[in-house]
Amino acid sequence: MEGTFENTLQEHFIKAELIAEMSCTLQIVKRLKGMGFNVKQVLKIIELPESAVLRVFTGKEDIRKIAEDTVKQQIAENDGKIPGYRDFIKWVENALQYFEPEEDREELIPVEEPQRLTCEQWAQYTPYENKLELFDGQALADLRERENMIIALIYNIGLKHLVKILPSESKIILKELLDKQQL
Repeated sequence: MEGTFENTLQEHFIKAELIAEMSCTLQIVKRLKGMGFNVKQVLKIIELPESAVLRVFTGKEDIRKIAEDTVKQQIAENDGKIPGYRDFIKWVENALQYFEPEEDREELIPVEEPQRLTCEQWAQYTPYENKLELFDGQALADLRERENMIIALIYNIGLKHLVKILPSESKIILKELLDKQQL
């Protein structure tokens, strides 16, 4: 009986922490809206359910209520289990990378042949503290981290090798995608 109570109490603490973090995140969304960002831009910067961002943008509901509903939705979509732990501070720092001046960041352009990475490039393009993680089936904390890591790795192995290691099905799909873009 005591173990059940402790488990229930622990679940409530975790839910409360997730709701608090979601409230903070939605406050950031509200600020971004005030700065002139649109829904699409916000969703590119911060990975959230589109419905939560839209509710913040309409401005008719309390942020806390949207946060509670969003956390409940995430738990329901996770078969009633509380989603795994996420380092909220790290996640916010990653989102804030979108506001770094571009001139402070060297753009990596993968070419046919492999290119060496400098320590500075590696630090800029790899996850915070070089920690790899899996969160709810997603590698790394957010889309920005995944994109950066992929670019760094492709830069380092070269496009020629990337194409070589792709399965045949993926090569066909990649060719179709490139043909659609008409480079």
